[in-house]
Amino acid sequence: FTYGVSGLSILTNFTFIWISTTTITDQIGRYRYYMIGFAVMDIIVSIIHVIVMPGIQLTAVGYIFFGYNLVDKPEIVCTWAVTLFVIFFYQTTIVLAFHYCYRYAVVCSPAWSRIFTRNTTFWWSFVTSIVQMLYIFGYFVVVQVGFMPSDHKIALYRQVVLENNDLDILRIHSGYLAVIFRSMDPSLPAVWQTDAIISMSIAIGLFFHTAVVIIVCSVLIRRKLRIGFNIMSAQMRATQHQLLKALIIQTLVPTLLTYTPLGMVFVVPFMGLNLTGVYGDLSMMAPAIFPAIDPIIMLYFVGSYRSRIANMLKRLNTTPVKGIQDTQSHNYFTLS
Repeated sequence: FTYGVSGLSILTNFTFIWISTTTITDQIGRYRYYMIGFAVMDIIVSIIHVIVMPGIQLTAVGYIFFGYNLVDKPEIVCTWAVTLFVIFFYQTTIVLAFHYCYRYAVVCSPAWSRIFTRNTTFWWSFVTSIVQMLYIFGYFVVVQVGFMPSDHKIALYRQVVLENNDLDILRIHSGYLAVIFRSMDPSLPAVWQTDAIISMSIAIGLFFHTAVVIIVCSVLIRRKLRIGFNIMSAQMRATQHQLLKALIIQTLVPTLLTYTPLGMVFVVPFMGLNLTGVYGDLSMMAPAIFPAIDPIIMLYFVGSYRSRIANMLKRLNTTPVKGIQDTQSHNYFTLS
């Protein structure tokens, strides 16, 4: 399943990049570069997903995250490969937030957007890169503080992974990321682990900030489009509505397919639930779907791209017919 969906993701995203770079339209402008950047991020996430083939087991006290395809590799390779998967996976939320920021700057023209009036592409690229690096560092800290391998974690999760995934993380020295939220002994009062709480607080904080940016920008853009009908041309207003609608769908789809299933990773240990077994594999398969769907959403909701595809399909359908008509016409005159 994962191989097929990831292959589809690479195909659809490369198709989107080709159509986006070859379609001439003045209504989208520099925003096409952000959309292409999102497509590139989807391709990277899909490639890392195939390389790692992530698996996870959720227990009542924490969870362990590992890669099926890396169990025979050195421990340090496995650990850092899984870390890269986590970092790049959450980069999609940062890219989405910047999509909303850019759309807000274009539609609402806030005072701070004047900074970007000169060398627009350079400044947006520069700020995006800085924020991306800060978020990468943030998730790197999350992993270092609460998720790095230890003998204590091997003792807790070895049997769980062995029973459910037929892997012995001790014998094969497989790299993994794991977190333990509270003490394992049910006869004793729960003792929450400080490193795990700090780590998860940072992760939730990073995710929460991007969610706030997305919600606030979405509300402000919709209000501007609703009250600013005398300022924008009908074509520009229609294009902005299309782009905003595509962004909202791009936000809802990963929320349903990715962030909600993986949200259980944060909730389950705090509720004391034990979801070891197939749920972990299903929660890791779901995130592979969104990168394949994402470019299709953009190609459908952006009118100029949709028209380009419709024209391409029309030419493909009419070319053979024209050839048949020419042949029939030639035969008719020959018989005459």
